[in-house]
Order: sequence, then structure tokens, then C-alpha cells
Amino acid sequence: MSPETGTQPGHRSEASETALPLRADNHPIHTQPKPPASSLVSLVVILAGYVFSLAAPFFVVGPSQTDAPTGKIWLAFSLTAIGVAVAIVTSAVEYVRTKNWSWLIIGIIPALTLLMCGAILAAAKVAP
Repeated sequence: MSPETGTQPGHRSEASETALPLRADNHPIHTQPKPPASSLVSLVVILAGYVFSLAAPFFVVGPSQTDAPTGKIWLAFSLTAIGVAVAIVTSAVEYVRTKNWSWLIIGIIPALTLLMCGAILAAAKVAP
């Protein structure tokens, strides 16, 4: 408490000039800018890479097929790796451009999951 005014430092007394505006009345604080078009395009490319890496291998080797040739199994895994590589490269470029860590999270975590699942499926089909 300040001995001169009888109030705590940093607090306004009721006799001060005007009250601060409420946050709800200050709309520019709460608005978010629209994302740049390049970020939206990159997000679509990343998602397309993930969809490709999930869907393309099933056209080469069906999920229930147990006796596929080894060459087709590796082709299917290669298609998964290509889709994942597209997503990782796109997210890395966006991270370098924006310095936003969420691009790396969007790019790396699903990519590693897809690669591990693809490797497990390939190994399960090659092993028998």
C-alpha cells in the first residue's frame, strides 16, 4: 500500500480518470487473422500425402491378401514412404517459412505412425 494514496501500487482508485474498457468490448484483441493461402495449400498437400500413403498400397496388395509376391509388398511400402516423404518435406518447408512448431508436429508424428504401420504390415505379409 502506498502511504500517500492508501491504495496498492498498480491499482486504480475509483477517483482515477476513466475505467479501462472491458475485454469483450475490445474486439481487435479477439480476432485472428486469416491464414495465408500458402499455409492452406501446404495443409492440403500434407493431408493428400497422408491419404495417398494410406490408400495407394491397398491397390497394390489388398489388406486381406496373405500370399502376395515380395516385389508387390515392397512396392506397396514404397508408396507409403513416398506419401509420407511428401508430407514431411511440405511440413518442413512450412516450418522454415513460418518458424511455427505445429508444422513439424503435423508433419512428423503422423508420418512416423504411418511408416511404422506400413513396416508392420509389410513384415506381416513377407513373414508367412
